[in-house]
Amino acid sequence: MKTHDNRALFSKALLKAATCFFLIAGAGMSPVFALQGTAESMKMEITQQTVTVSGVVKDRKGEPIIGANIMEKGTTNGTITDFDGKYRLNVKGSQSVLVISYIGYKTQEFEVKNNRKIDVTLQEDTEVMDEVVVIGYGTQRKGDVTSAVASVKAEDFTVGKIGDAADLIKGKVAGLSIAKGSGDPNATSTIRLRGVISVNGSTTPLILIDGVEGDLSTVAPENIASIDVLKDASAAAIYGTRGANGVILITTQNGKRESHTTASYSGYVSASQFGKKLEFMTAEDIRAGKTNFTDKGYDTDWLDAVSRTGFTHNHNFNITGGSKQTTYSADVTYRKEDGVIMNTYSEDIRMRFDVSHWMLNDMLKVNLNMVKKWHKNSATNATATDQSNIYRQAIMRNPTAPIYNEDGSYNEDFNVNYYYNPVGMLEERLGNYTYEETRATGNVTFEPVKGWQTNLMVATSRFNAHDKGYNTTDYFSNQLNEWTGYAYHTQDETRTDNLELTSKYDLNVGKHRMNALVGYSYQYYTYERFYANNYNFPTDFYQWHNLGLGQALKDGKAGMGSDKNENTLIGFFARVSYAFDNKYNLLVSVRQEGSSKFGDNNKWGTFPSASLGWTISNEGFMEGITWLNNLKLRAGFGITGVIPNDPYMSLTRYNYGSSYYYDKGTWKPGLEVASNPNPDLKWEKSTEYNIGLDFSVLNDRLGGSVDIYRKKTTGLLFNYSVPTPPNLYSYTFANGGSVRNQGIEVAINAIPVQTKDFEWKTVVTVAHNASKLLSLSNDMYESNSYMDTGGLGEPISVSTHRMEEGRPLGEFYGLKSVGVSENGLFLIEKPDGEVVEFSTAYLTNDEYRQYLGNGLPKVYLGWGNTFTYKNWDLSMQFTSQLGFKILNEPRAYYENNSHAYNRLKSVEEAPYGGQYTLSSSQPQTMVSYYLENGNFLKLTNLTIGYNFPFKNNKYIKNVRAYLSGDNLFCITGYSGLDPELSNPYPTYAGIDNRDKYPSIRSFTFGLNLTF
Repeated sequence: MKTHDNRALFSKALLKAATCFFLIAGAGMSPVFALQGTAESMKMEITQQTVTVSGVVKDRKGEPIIGANIMEKGTTNGTITDFDGKYRLNVKGSQSVLVISYIGYKTQEFEVKNNRKIDVTLQEDTEVMDEVVVIGYGTQRKGDVTSAVASVKAEDFTVGKIGDAADLIKGKVAGLSIAKGSGDPNATSTIRLRGVISVNGSTTPLILIDGVEGDLSTVAPENIASIDVLKDASAAAIYGTRGANGVILITTQNGKRESHTTASYSGYVSASQFGKKLEFMTAEDIRAGKTNFTDKGYDTDWLDAVSRTGFTHNHNFNITGGSKQTTYSADVTYRKEDGVIMNTYSEDIRMRFDVSHWMLNDMLKVNLNMVKKWHKNSATNATATDQSNIYRQAIMRNPTAPIYNEDGSYNEDFNVNYYYNPVGMLEERLGNYTYEETRATGNVTFEPVKGWQTNLMVATSRFNAHDKGYNTTDYFSNQLNEWTGYAYHTQDETRTDNLELTSKYDLNVGKHRMNALVGYSYQYYTYERFYANNYNFPTDFYQWHNLGLGQALKDGKAGMGSDKNENTLIGFFARVSYAFDNKYNLLVSVRQEGSSKFGDNNKWGTFPSASLGWTISNEGFMEGITWLNNLKLRAGFGITGVIPNDPYMSLTRYNYGSSYYYDKGTWKPGLEVASNPNPDLKWEKSTEYNIGLDFSVLNDRLGGSVDIYRKKTTGLLFNYSVPTPPNLYSYTFANGGSVRNQGIEVAINAIPVQTKDFEWKTVVTVAHNASKLLSLSNDMYESNSYMDTGGLGEPISVSTHRMEEGRPLGEFYGLKSVGVSENGLFLIEKPDGEVVEFSTAYLTNDEYRQYLGNGLPKVYLGWGNTFTYKNWDLSMQFTSQLGFKILNEPRAYYENNSHAYNRLKSVEEAPYGGQYTLSSSQPQTMVSYYLENGNFLKLTNLTIGYNFPFKNNKYIKNVRAYLSGDNLFCITGYSGLDPELSNPYPTYAGIDNRDKYPSIRSFTFGLNLTF
């Protein structure tokens, strides 16, 4: 910071005068004129003399505030306070205004005038505690929250190539696990909150967009203003049977009253490649005799033949504004992503419109929200082999074989099972999957008395999908079946209607704050599907557009079908919250809910909750602790439920099955029972206790929360084996088992560095979760104490997991291998310690099998950092999972010499560092050798941006450009493609699927404009 006195100013004026004199004289001008001009300059300099202002900045307790910002208003001239809270700043003059600010305190302004010493006492900014957090059916002050609720605002969202809403908050909420595990452009994030609480029920949190149930892709990420996560049952119980897995509340952007119209554009382009490739044998390896392949004389990179550089471009246009009575917001988003595997793509157009109008002196508010989405991607309903097989065929095919034969046909070898030309699969399959989604929501809010609001919300959504495709005569399955073309067309229609009527009253009297809410909820859901297929067409010309032309229809072999299901959910709910003196808080809620999915004896259920909060830092005995800004203790209890997925599981169902009878010269299919009735079927009941602590210290530079929870779910949904007779069917779907889920979550946010030009913010989240199966039975339905689940596909047809009473969920169970014999077979260690040579007879024999580790991570970590320097910003988001095993399915298949496909190069390694490799007599199987530690630390996102300064520009308010990288690196000992798996079910936990679409790495350039 430079300082000047009168002498320095005078010297500077003289220097300017001399310079002007010589310049003007050299130009032939009058020296007298030059001196006159210099005198005017001197006069101006003298009148602009700087003054020095100093002082001390303290808080209301008299403690000095270190690092407070002191700025001269309207300039970039400023300084910060030292360790004693002192500052010293030179300003232009007595007309200057000082702006003093510090995080957690209200910003204050002071006119300098004749003051040369200005001491400041900053007042705490109660807006930190007054910040609004979205909860069920409304909002609540952050300072009044008594449940485990996490809130992430738009300014803290992850930036870059964002696929859906979950990508915005990945790693930012303790206890919320988010994974995609696939590079498929149509893949959505798998989310799980606080571990596993159900085996056959839903594991996904309830997702509400502006109060209406939806999914992660319903609205464009650019239109989201905040995402709030209700983690514990005391917050989620108000949603009854849908709240056991937690609730994610997405709030979209809207206009503000009496605001100028603002238009903005945000867009990005992104390029993607495989994050990692498996190392298979090359053509040179084949010629060296390292596999059983015959050298066909070519050098073909099959994976390269079916892949490309993926390209994505995304564009969002938005306009918002408002008058005294009306607010409005409208936007349109276009997104097109071409996948890394050819012919895979995703294309979206999303439009949203929101308008609100106040009338009758603000007593009545009317809101209308419309969302429209058009989506298109490559065909999904392939025939005998699904799309993931393209990748599978590419990596396991002979690299010395050509793609095409000399006559131009596809090089095929149908003598080998499941061995097809992936290029032919891509080129000879046509079609697309499209859907159109429409959501309309209307709200009417009536507030006849200040604080008493009654709201009627009516919403409806329509989802119409078409999946149509054609496989030409040259498609592999048609060649195998000797068909001339195969066509199909499927149509799905979904309709959801919602009605909610709520009435709430806010009362503030002195130190008392109270809010009461009552409401009614109605939801009707219906789904219809129609499909048809045909084959043996006279030409490939018509594709799926002339479905009746195929000969199979005339032969009575074409397929056709339709189905429909529907269900209704009704709820009555109430909630009361009370706060006294900003110290003590109470929240109590209850929901009575009925569903048509339940049995006749259990149509209705009750879901209560209660939670308490004590803000210890506001107590009188805490006044002397100056470094503590907030300390709050929370405790909560609640009961939630998990609803069955199928709406008719409680009823007797019939199918026309394989039993035929002869009638009037014709064999007809007989009607057979498909399920037993169960009038006692109900929801899975989840009871949860939560204790939490919120804190902030050092003028809110360091803060966070700690939550400990324990949840028990009873009445787990299982298919129980029952005798026939007296039952009509051999299985009954019923509530029987129980599981316990408990853990701890820690979230820390800090500002380690904060200066005039530079700031570093960091957020760390840590979550530990453990689940245990308590029982598989109840008094009415008995089962074994364990159940074998999971499994790998043909030819490794063996279970991989076991759920056993008294043990954690997600455990691998099988043969423990400890070496390789001189015969090239795995050496298996029995549970009693004896070591034997592998035999297929051991695969299902418990005398040889044992527990091998767990596929569910014990610890989830997130670490986000944001650095800002003047107009630059840099953000990094790390995620980590620790304490789990991964079954490397590709290794189990391709690290083996017993098959006729290509192999991983690692097949040449001697397992366990021994001297023997696996022989061709060792079949493909599942043993512990293929289980690896899954621990990893991943740089999920790295973004660097620059905000261009546009001051006083008539048209442009802000311009920001950024570069972003996703999935940049992963530190792990796992040898597979990606240790971050997306399977949410404990029955398959930790299996890295052989045929999944590989994960990708992306690089993005984006631009944000505000007008």
